[in-house]
Amino acid sequence: MTSSSAKTPNHISRAQYKSSRKGERGVTIVIAAVAMVSLLAMLVLAIDVVTLYVASGQAHQAADAAALAGAAAFSSSSFTSAPSIVPQSSVCNGSSGDADMRARAIAAKFKIGGTPPSSVATSCNFTEVENPQITVTVVRTGLPTLFARIWGYRGSTVTVTAKAEAYNPSFNAGSSPSPKIDVSGVKPWLVFNCQLPCAAPNFIASNYAISNPALIGTRKTLHLTQFDTPVSGTPPPSPAPYTFYAIDPPAPVSCPSSSAISCNQIGTGPPGLYYHDNIACRGTAHFTCGQIIGPGRPIQVDTRSLGNLHARTDPGTQCLIHANAPGLNQGQDTFTITGPPVTIDGGSNNPNPLLRTATNISRSDSVVTVPVFNCPAGPTCNGTVDLQIVGFLQLGIQGVGPIPSTTPPVLPAEISAVVLNVAGCDPSNPGVAISGAGISPVPVRLIR
Repeated sequence: MTSSSAKTPNHISRAQYKSSRKGERGVTIVIAAVAMVSLLAMLVLAIDVVTLYVASGQAHQAADAAALAGAAAFSSSSFTSAPSIVPQSSVCNGSSGDADMRARAIAAKFKIGGTPPSSVATSCNFTEVENPQITVTVVRTGLPTLFARIWGYRGSTVTVTAKAEAYNPSFNAGSSPSPKIDVSGVKPWLVFNCQLPCAAPNFIASNYAISNPALIGTRKTLHLTQFDTPVSGTPPPSPAPYTFYAIDPPAPVSCPSSSAISCNQIGTGPPGLYYHDNIACRGTAHFTCGQIIGPGRPIQVDTRSLGNLHARTDPGTQCLIHANAPGLNQGQDTFTITGPPVTIDGGSNNPNPLLRTATNISRSDSVVTVPVFNCPAGPTCNGTVDLQIVGFLQLGIQGVGPIPSTTPPVLPAEISAVVLNVAGCDPSNPGVAISGAGISPVPVRLIR
Protein backbone atom coordinates (compact mmCIF):
# COMPACT_ATOMS: atom_id res chain seq x y z
CA MET A 1 0.00 0.00 0.00
CA THR A 2 2.81 2.32 0.82
CA SER A 3 4.47 1.64 -2.54
CA SER A 4 1.19 2.10 -4.44
CA SER A 5 0.38 5.37 -2.61
CA ALA A 6 3.73 6.91 -3.60
CA LYS A 7 2.86 6.53 -7.27
CA THR A 8 -0.28 8.70 -7.19
CA PRO A 9 -0.62 12.36 -6.10
CA ASN A 10 -2.25 13.02 -2.76
CA HIS A 11 -2.57 9.28 -2.23
CA ILE A 12 -5.42 8.98 -4.77
CA SER A 13 -5.87 5.99 -7.02
CA ARG A 14 -4.52 5.94 -10.55
CA ALA A 15 -8.02 5.82 -11.97
CA GLN A 16 -9.00 8.89 -10.01
CA TYR A 17 -5.86 10.74 -11.26
CA LYS A 18 -6.62 9.99 -14.91
CA SER A 19 -10.18 11.15 -14.44
CA SER A 20 -9.06 14.52 -13.04
CA ARG A 21 -6.67 15.10 -16.00
CA LYS A 22 -9.51 14.76 -18.46
CA GLY A 23 -11.02 18.00 -17.07
CA GLU A 24 -7.91 19.98 -18.04
CA ARG A 25 -8.01 19.13 -21.73
CA GLY A 26 -8.36 22.25 -24.08
CA VAL A 27 -6.91 24.75 -21.60
CA THR A 28 -3.94 25.45 -23.91
CA ILE A 29 -6.29 26.38 -26.75
CA VAL A 30 -8.12 28.81 -24.47
CA ILE A 31 -4.86 30.43 -23.35
CA ALA A 32 -3.66 30.69 -26.95
CA ALA A 33 -6.97 32.25 -28.00
CA VAL A 34 -6.79 34.85 -25.21
CA ALA A 35 -3.20 35.64 -26.15
CA MET A 36 -4.12 36.06 -29.81
CA VAL A 37 -6.94 38.44 -28.93
CA SER A 38 -4.54 40.47 -26.78
CA LEU A 39 -1.94 40.56 -29.50
CA LEU A 40 -4.57 41.56 -32.06
CA ALA A 41 -5.78 44.32 -29.76
CA MET A 42 -2.25 45.65 -29.35
CA LEU A 43 -1.73 45.47 -33.12
CA VAL A 44 -4.91 47.42 -33.81
CA LEU A 45 -3.96 49.90 -31.09
CA ALA A 46 -0.59 50.34 -32.80
CA ILE A 47 -2.42 51.06 -36.06
CA ASP A 48 -4.43 53.78 -34.27
CA VAL A 49 -1.25 55.28 -32.83
CA VAL A 50 0.49 55.26 -36.23
CA THR A 51 -2.59 56.83 -37.83
CA LEU A 52 -2.53 59.67 -35.33
CA TYR A 53 1.24 60.06 -35.67
CA VAL A 54 1.09 60.28 -39.47
CA ALA A 55 -1.85 62.67 -39.31
CA SER A 56 0.08 64.87 -36.89
CA GLY A 57 3.02 65.03 -39.31
CA GLN A 58 0.70 65.89 -42.18
CA ALA A 59 -0.92 68.62 -40.09
CA HIS A 60 2.52 70.07 -39.27
CA GLN A 61 3.36 70.22 -42.97
CA ALA A 62 0.07 71.96 -43.74
CA ALA A 63 0.48 74.48 -40.92
CA ASP A 64 4.11 75.27 -41.81
CA ALA A 65 3.34 75.80 -45.49
CA ALA A 66 0.29 77.91 -44.67
CA ALA A 67 2.24 80.11 -42.25
CA LEU A 68 5.00 80.72 -44.80
CA ALA A 69 2.44 81.59 -47.47
CA GLY A 70 0.78 84.04 -45.09
CA ALA A 71 4.11 85.64 -44.17
CA ALA A 72 4.94 86.03 -47.87
CA ALA A 73 1.88 88.26 -48.13
CA PHE A 74 3.57 90.74 -45.80
CA SER A 75 6.29 91.10 -48.41
CA SER A 76 4.24 91.24 -51.59
CA SER A 77 1.68 93.59 -50.04
CA SER A 78 4.52 96.03 -49.20
CA PHE A 79 3.55 95.97 -45.53
CA THR A 80 7.13 95.37 -44.40
CA SER A 81 8.36 98.43 -46.30
CA ALA A 82 5.48 100.78 -45.66
CA PRO A 83 3.48 99.67 -42.60
CA SER A 84 2.31 103.23 -42.05
CA ILE A 85 0.40 103.40 -45.33
CA VAL A 86 -0.67 99.78 -45.88
CA PRO A 87 -3.79 99.08 -43.77
CA GLN A 88 -3.20 96.19 -41.39
CA SER A 89 -6.74 94.98 -41.94
CA SER A 90 -6.10 94.50 -45.66
CA VAL A 91 -3.09 92.30 -44.91
CA CYS A 92 -4.37 90.18 -42.03
CA ASN A 93 -7.61 90.40 -40.08
CA GLY A 94 -8.29 86.76 -39.26
CA SER A 95 -10.69 86.23 -42.15
CA SER A 96 -10.46 88.21 -45.41
CA GLY A 97 -6.94 89.66 -45.31
CA ASP A 98 -4.43 88.78 -48.01
CA ALA A 99 -2.29 86.75 -45.59
CA ASP A 100 -5.37 84.98 -44.15
CA MET A 101 -6.64 83.90 -47.54
CA ARG A 102 -3.25 82.75 -48.80
CA ALA A 103 -2.69 80.67 -45.67
CA ARG A 104 -6.08 78.97 -45.91
CA ALA A 105 -5.69 78.33 -49.63
CA ILE A 106 -2.34 76.59 -49.11
CA ALA A 107 -3.54 74.57 -46.10
CA ALA A 108 -6.55 73.32 -48.08
CA LYS A 109 -4.19 71.67 -50.59
CA PHE A 110 -2.87 69.27 -47.92
CA LYS A 111 -4.51 65.99 -46.94
CA ILE A 112 -4.58 65.00 -43.27
CA GLY A 113 -5.72 61.44 -42.78
CA GLY A 114 -6.97 61.42 -46.36
CA THR A 115 -9.03 64.61 -46.29
CA PRO A 116 -8.33 68.37 -46.11
CA PRO A 117 -8.15 70.09 -42.70
CA SER A 118 -11.43 70.52 -40.84
CA SER A 119 -10.58 74.12 -40.03
CA VAL A 120 -7.76 76.65 -40.49
CA ALA A 121 -7.54 79.67 -38.21
CA THR A 122 -5.18 82.63 -38.66
CA SER A 123 -4.10 85.54 -36.50
CA CYS A 124 -1.40 88.18 -36.88
CA ASN A 125 0.83 90.11 -34.54
CA PHE A 126 1.90 93.55 -35.74
CA THR A 127 2.49 95.49 -32.54
CA GLU A 128 4.32 93.31 -30.01
CA VAL A 129 7.16 92.21 -32.28
CA GLU A 130 9.66 93.87 -34.62
CA ASN A 131 8.70 91.71 -37.59
CA PRO A 132 5.08 91.08 -38.62
CA GLN A 133 4.03 87.55 -37.71
CA ILE A 134 1.20 85.23 -38.66
CA THR A 135 0.05 82.24 -36.64
CA VAL A 136 -1.84 79.43 -38.37
CA THR A 137 -3.76 76.72 -36.48
CA VAL A 138 -4.74 73.63 -38.47
CA VAL A 139 -7.34 71.24 -37.05
CA ARG A 140 -8.38 67.82 -38.36
CA THR A 141 -11.27 66.22 -36.50
CA GLY A 142 -12.80 62.74 -36.80
CA LEU A 143 -9.65 60.83 -37.64
CA PRO A 144 -10.60 57.15 -38.12
CA THR A 145 -9.70 54.72 -35.33
CA LEU A 146 -10.16 50.95 -34.89
CA PHE A 147 -9.38 49.77 -31.36
CA ALA A 148 -10.86 52.89 -29.74
CA ARG A 149 -14.29 51.92 -31.05
CA ILE A 150 -14.47 49.12 -28.49
CA TRP A 151 -14.99 51.82 -25.90
CA GLY A 152 -17.38 53.75 -28.12
CA TYR A 153 -14.79 56.36 -29.20
CA ARG A 154 -15.41 57.12 -32.86
CA GLY A 155 -12.58 59.52 -33.82
CA SER A 156 -9.60 61.61 -32.79
CA THR A 157 -8.56 65.23 -33.32
CA VAL A 158 -5.17 66.62 -34.30
CA THR A 159 -4.40 70.31 -33.73
CA VAL A 160 -1.14 71.91 -34.89
CA THR A 161 0.02 75.54 -34.76
CA ALA A 162 2.78 77.19 -36.81
CA LYS A 163 4.11 80.74 -36.81
CA ALA A 164 6.09 82.61 -39.46
CA GLU A 165 7.38 86.13 -39.94
CA ALA A 166 8.65 88.41 -42.69
CA TYR A 167 11.78 90.45 -42.11
CA ASN A 168 12.90 93.68 -43.71
CA PRO A 169 15.56 96.09 -42.46
CA SER A 170 13.29 98.95 -43.47
CA PHE A 171 10.78 97.70 -40.94
CA ASN A 172 13.44 97.47 -38.24
CA ALA A 173 14.71 101.04 -38.32
CA GLY A 174 16.38 101.75 -35.03
CA SER A 175 17.77 98.27 -34.43
CA SER A 176 21.54 98.24 -34.52
CA PRO A 177 23.10 96.58 -36.27
CA SER A 178 20.57 95.37 -38.82
CA PRO A 179 21.43 92.19 -40.79
CA LYS A 180 22.70 92.54 -44.31
CA ILE A 181 20.75 91.09 -47.21
CA ASP A 182 21.90 88.50 -49.75
CA VAL A 183 19.63 88.13 -52.77
CA SER A 184 19.95 85.79 -55.75
CA GLY A 185 18.19 85.94 -59.08
CA VAL A 186 18.61 89.73 -59.20
CA LYS A 187 18.08 91.43 -62.55
CA PRO A 188 21.07 93.22 -64.15
CA TRP A 189 19.73 96.72 -63.63
CA LEU A 190 21.82 98.83 -61.23
CA VAL A 191 19.45 101.62 -60.20
CA PHE A 192 20.59 105.07 -59.07
CA ASN A 193 19.52 105.92 -55.49
CA CYS A 194 18.24 109.24 -56.74
CA GLN A 195 16.48 110.84 -59.65
CA LEU A 196 18.99 112.50 -61.97
CA PRO A 197 20.57 114.95 -61.62
CA CYS A 198 20.60 113.52 -58.09
CA ALA A 199 19.13 116.63 -56.55
CA ALA A 200 15.84 114.85 -55.83
CA PRO A 201 15.42 112.85 -52.59
CA ASN A 202 16.96 109.39 -52.45
CA PHE A 203 14.72 106.34 -52.74
CA ILE A 204 16.59 104.87 -49.78
CA ALA A 205 17.85 107.10 -47.00
CA SER A 206 21.49 107.24 -45.99
CA ASN A 207 20.79 104.51 -43.46
CA TYR A 208 18.73 101.36 -43.99
CA ALA A 209 15.31 102.99 -43.66
CA ILE A 210 13.11 103.74 -46.63
CA SER A 211 13.15 107.49 -47.30
CA ASN A 212 9.65 107.82 -48.70
CA PRO A 213 7.08 105.12 -47.88
CA ALA A 214 4.60 106.80 -50.23
CA LEU A 215 6.48 105.46 -53.27
CA ILE A 216 5.30 101.92 -52.42
CA GLY A 217 2.54 100.96 -54.82
CA THR A 218 3.35 103.69 -57.36
CA ARG A 219 4.26 103.27 -61.02
CA LYS A 220 7.80 104.22 -61.99
CA THR A 221 9.78 104.09 -65.22
CA LEU A 222 13.24 102.55 -65.31
CA HIS A 223 15.39 104.42 -67.82
CA LEU A 224 18.52 102.76 -69.22
CA THR A 225 21.46 105.15 -69.42
CA GLN A 226 25.01 104.72 -70.75
CA PHE A 227 27.94 104.28 -68.36
CA ASP A 228 29.50 107.62 -69.40
CA THR A 229 26.31 109.65 -68.86
CA PRO A 230 27.16 112.50 -66.46
CA VAL A 231 25.25 112.75 -63.22
CA SER A 232 24.63 116.43 -63.70
CA GLY A 233 23.07 117.92 -66.77
CA THR A 234 19.63 118.56 -68.18
CA PRO A 235 16.98 117.17 -65.83
CA PRO A 236 14.83 114.41 -67.35
CA PRO A 237 11.13 114.98 -67.96
CA SER A 238 8.74 114.97 -65.01
CA PRO A 239 8.02 112.61 -63.36
CA ALA A 240 11.69 111.69 -63.45
CA PRO A 241 12.44 108.03 -64.21
CA TYR A 242 14.56 105.66 -62.14
CA THR A 243 17.81 105.71 -64.08
CA PHE A 244 19.85 102.49 -64.21
CA TYR A 245 23.07 101.09 -65.61
CA ALA A 246 23.17 97.76 -67.40
CA ILE A 247 25.52 95.35 -65.62
CA ASP A 248 26.95 92.06 -66.82
CA PRO A 249 26.91 89.27 -64.19
CA PRO A 250 28.14 85.73 -64.96
CA ALA A 251 26.15 83.34 -67.14
CA PRO A 252 22.71 82.56 -65.66
CA VAL A 253 20.92 79.26 -65.17
CA SER A 254 17.33 78.04 -65.51
CA CYS A 255 16.70 79.74 -68.82
CA PRO A 256 13.43 79.29 -70.69
CA SER A 257 13.47 77.54 -74.02
CA SER A 258 14.45 79.68 -76.99
CA SER A 259 11.10 78.65 -78.49
CA ALA A 260 9.16 80.25 -75.60
CA ILE A 261 7.31 83.52 -76.14
CA SER A 262 9.75 86.32 -77.10
CA CYS A 263 12.73 84.18 -76.03
CA ASN A 264 14.37 83.54 -79.41
CA GLN A 265 17.51 85.48 -78.37
CA ILE A 266 18.30 83.22 -75.41
CA GLY A 267 21.93 82.12 -75.55
CA THR A 268 22.83 84.19 -78.60
CA GLY A 269 25.67 86.04 -76.84
CA PRO A 270 27.94 87.53 -77.80
CA PRO A 271 30.16 85.19 -75.75
CA GLY A 272 30.99 86.55 -72.32
CA LEU A 273 28.26 89.18 -72.39
CA TYR A 274 25.24 87.89 -70.53
CA TYR A 275 23.17 91.05 -70.02
CA HIS A 276 20.21 89.84 -72.09
CA ASP A 277 20.20 86.32 -70.61
CA ASN A 278 20.43 87.65 -67.05
CA ILE A 279 17.20 89.54 -67.72
CA ALA A 280 15.33 86.59 -69.19
CA CYS A 281 16.81 83.82 -67.02
CA ARG A 282 17.57 83.28 -63.36
CA GLY A 283 21.01 84.63 -62.56
CA THR A 284 23.66 82.79 -60.55
CA ALA A 285 25.25 85.87 -58.99
CA HIS A 286 24.49 86.89 -55.41
CA PHE A 287 24.17 90.57 -54.55
CA THR A 288 24.78 91.75 -51.01
CA CYS A 289 24.62 94.96 -49.03
CA GLY A 290 27.84 96.93 -49.41
CA GLN A 291 28.94 94.99 -52.51
CA ILE A 292 31.08 96.98 -54.94
CA ILE A 293 30.36 96.94 -58.67
CA GLY A 294 33.02 98.43 -60.91
CA PRO A 295 36.19 97.94 -62.94
CA GLY A 296 38.13 94.80 -62.06
CA ARG A 297 35.26 93.50 -59.91
CA PRO A 298 33.40 90.20 -60.52
CA ILE A 299 30.42 92.26 -61.72
CA GLN A 300 30.95 95.38 -63.81
CA VAL A 301 28.88 97.97 -65.60
CA ASP A 302 28.25 96.90 -69.20
CA THR A 303 30.21 99.39 -71.30
CA ARG A 304 28.75 98.52 -74.69
CA SER A 305 27.08 101.20 -76.77
CA LEU A 306 23.65 102.32 -75.73
CA GLY A 307 22.24 101.03 -79.01
CA ASN A 308 23.45 97.50 -78.27
CA LEU A 309 22.03 97.62 -74.77
CA HIS A 310 18.69 98.94 -76.02
CA ALA A 311 18.50 96.08 -78.51
CA ARG A 312 18.96 93.55 -75.69
CA THR A 313 16.81 95.15 -72.97
CA ASP A 314 13.45 95.01 -74.71
CA PRO A 315 13.48 91.34 -75.88
CA GLY A 316 15.06 90.17 -72.61
CA THR A 317 12.28 91.81 -70.61
CA GLN A 318 9.57 90.52 -72.93
CA CYS A 319 10.90 86.98 -72.52
CA LEU A 320 11.01 87.38 -68.73
CA ILE A 321 7.40 88.53 -68.38
CA HIS A 322 6.00 86.30 -71.18
CA ALA A 323 4.87 89.25 -73.33
CA ASN A 324 4.16 88.87 -77.03
CA ALA A 325 5.50 92.33 -77.83
CA PRO A 326 6.45 95.66 -76.23
CA GLY A 327 3.70 97.54 -74.43
CA LEU A 328 0.95 96.72 -71.97
CA ASN A 329 -1.55 93.85 -72.16
CA GLN A 330 0.63 91.60 -74.30
CA GLY A 331 -0.16 88.43 -72.34
CA GLN A 332 1.95 89.28 -69.28
CA ASP A 333 0.58 89.36 -65.73
CA THR A 334 -0.94 92.69 -64.71
CA PHE A 335 -0.58 94.79 -61.56
CA THR A 336 -3.56 96.66 -60.19
CA ILE A 337 -2.58 99.85 -58.39
CA THR A 338 -5.30 101.02 -56.06
CA GLY A 339 -2.84 101.93 -53.33
CA PRO A 340 -1.10 99.28 -51.25
CA PRO A 341 -1.49 96.40 -51.35
CA VAL A 342 -0.84 95.98 -55.07
CA THR A 343 -2.66 92.98 -56.54
CA ILE A 344 -1.51 90.74 -59.39
CA ASP A 345 -3.74 89.11 -62.00
CA GLY A 346 -2.58 86.27 -64.23
CA GLY A 347 -1.95 87.00 -67.89
CA SER A 348 -2.97 84.83 -70.82
CA ASN A 349 0.68 83.79 -71.34
CA ASN A 350 1.35 82.79 -67.73
CA PRO A 351 3.31 79.49 -67.90
CA ASN A 352 0.99 77.98 -65.28
CA PRO A 353 -2.35 77.29 -67.03
CA LEU A 354 -4.16 77.46 -63.68
CA LEU A 355 -3.05 81.08 -63.19
CA ARG A 356 -4.07 82.37 -66.61
CA THR A 357 -6.78 84.99 -66.19
CA ALA A 358 -6.86 84.21 -62.44
CA THR A 359 -7.25 87.20 -60.13
CA ASN A 360 -5.15 88.11 -57.09
CA ILE A 361 -2.40 85.55 -57.66
CA SER A 362 0.46 85.32 -55.15
CA ARG A 363 3.51 84.98 -57.45
CA SER A 364 4.57 86.16 -60.87
CA ASP A 365 7.67 86.03 -63.08
CA SER A 366 7.10 89.76 -63.55
CA VAL A 367 8.14 90.39 -59.91
CA VAL A 368 11.87 91.12 -59.81
CA THR A 369 14.52 92.55 -57.50
CA VAL A 370 17.14 95.08 -58.60
CA PRO A 371 20.12 96.53 -56.70
CA VAL A 372 20.34 100.22 -55.80
CA PHE A 373 23.61 102.17 -55.52
CA ASN A 374 24.69 105.55 -54.20
CA CYS A 375 26.82 107.79 -56.38
CA PRO A 376 30.24 108.34 -54.83
CA ALA A 377 31.31 111.82 -53.80
CA GLY A 378 32.69 113.90 -56.62
CA PRO A 379 31.67 114.68 -60.19
CA THR A 380 32.13 111.16 -61.59
CA CYS A 381 29.44 108.52 -61.15
CA ASN A 382 29.71 105.93 -63.90
CA GLY A 383 31.13 102.54 -64.75
CA THR A 384 34.72 103.73 -64.44
CA VAL A 385 34.47 104.02 -60.62
CA ASP A 386 33.38 101.74 -57.80
CA LEU A 387 29.62 101.81 -57.14
CA GLN A 388 28.38 100.45 -53.81
CA ILE A 389 25.04 98.67 -53.32
CA VAL A 390 23.00 100.38 -50.61
CA GLY A 391 19.72 98.49 -50.96
CA PHE A 392 17.24 96.73 -53.20
CA LEU A 393 13.98 97.51 -54.94
CA GLN A 394 11.35 94.84 -55.55
CA LEU A 395 9.38 95.72 -58.67
CA GLY A 396 6.41 94.39 -60.58
CA ILE A 397 7.08 94.84 -64.31
CA GLN A 398 4.04 96.03 -66.22
CA GLY A 399 5.69 96.19 -69.63
CA VAL A 400 8.67 97.37 -71.62
CA GLY A 401 8.66 100.29 -74.06
CA PRO A 402 7.56 101.76 -76.24
CA ILE A 403 4.33 102.42 -74.31
CA PRO A 404 2.84 105.70 -75.60
CA SER A 405 -0.31 105.43 -73.46
CA THR A 406 1.50 106.13 -70.18
CA THR A 407 2.32 109.51 -68.65
CA PRO A 408 5.02 110.29 -69.56
CA PRO A 409 5.28 107.84 -72.47
CA VAL A 410 7.66 104.90 -71.99
CA LEU A 411 10.41 104.86 -74.60
CA PRO A 412 12.36 101.92 -76.06
CA ALA A 413 14.60 100.23 -73.44
CA GLU A 414 12.51 101.84 -70.70
CA ILE A 415 10.62 99.60 -68.28
CA SER A 416 7.29 100.39 -66.67
CA ALA A 417 7.13 98.94 -63.16
CA VAL A 418 5.29 99.13 -59.85
CA VAL A 419 7.32 99.56 -56.67
CA LEU A 420 6.42 96.66 -54.36
CA ASN A 421 9.15 96.84 -51.73
CA VAL A 422 12.24 98.72 -50.65
CA ALA A 423 14.97 97.13 -48.55
CA GLY A 424 17.87 99.31 -47.49
CA CYS A 425 21.24 98.31 -46.06
CA ASP A 426 22.56 99.07 -42.61
CA PRO A 427 25.99 100.69 -43.11
CA SER A 428 27.03 99.89 -39.53
CA ASN A 429 26.83 96.12 -39.93
CA PRO A 430 29.96 94.33 -41.18
CA GLY A 431 28.47 90.90 -40.48
CA VAL A 432 27.49 88.03 -42.72
CA ALA A 433 24.54 88.70 -45.01
CA ILE A 434 21.23 86.87 -44.60
CA SER A 435 19.62 85.23 -47.63
CA GLY A 436 16.41 86.57 -49.01
CA ALA A 437 13.37 84.49 -49.87
CA GLY A 438 14.28 83.43 -53.39
CA ILE A 439 14.46 86.57 -55.51
CA SER A 440 12.95 88.73 -52.78
CA PRO A 441 14.96 91.02 -50.51
CA VAL A 442 12.41 90.29 -47.79
CA PRO A 443 13.24 86.97 -46.07
CA VAL A 444 10.39 84.87 -44.70
CA ARG A 445 10.98 82.23 -42.03
CA LEU A 446 9.24 79.85 -39.67
CA ILE A 447 9.80 80.70 -36.02
CA ARG A 448 7.67 77.96 -34.38
